[in-house]
Amino acid sequence: MKTVACAIILGLFFVGTSFAADKGNVTKVVKINPKEIKLDRDYDGKIDRTEFYDANGVIVRTETDVDGNGVIDEIVYYKAGSPVKGEKDVDNDGNMETTLFYDADGVLFKTELDKNKDGKSDETVYYEKGKPVKAEKDLNTDGKLDTWVTY
Repeated sequence: MKTVACAIILGLFFVGTSFAADKGNVTKVVKINPKEIKLDRDYDGKIDRTEFYDANGVIVRTETDVDGNGVIDEIVYYKAGSPVKGEKDVDNDGNMETTLFYDADGVLFKTELDKNKDGKSDETVYYEKGKPVKAEKDLNTDGKLDTWVTY
């Protein structure tokens, strides 16, 4: 019983640190955080997502091949473990045309699409609770909005 009580006290004293007993000796187990994790999410034998972590094991970026063509077409950047901004290649040309914006809770609130690749947004979609609610578009790419959509 004294051993159990001692272990409980040690457990409370060393919160976050693990120990293992080996023939009466106490050995500290060190937590090792990943720097990078590669995933095959569709089980086809090819890596389609890579996650990058900081020294504390908190995610800082993901790179994903969304359509399975072997090319990264979405990058998401994280702060304190929550997404803050992303980039997406929607037409498979190797350029990121869409920018994704996330709120403080990591929920998507806006996307901007530069369809003609002139550096200006041709379409902005606004989201509430992660769902689209309205869009503003410049369909003729003259730099002026000409279409408004409410969802």
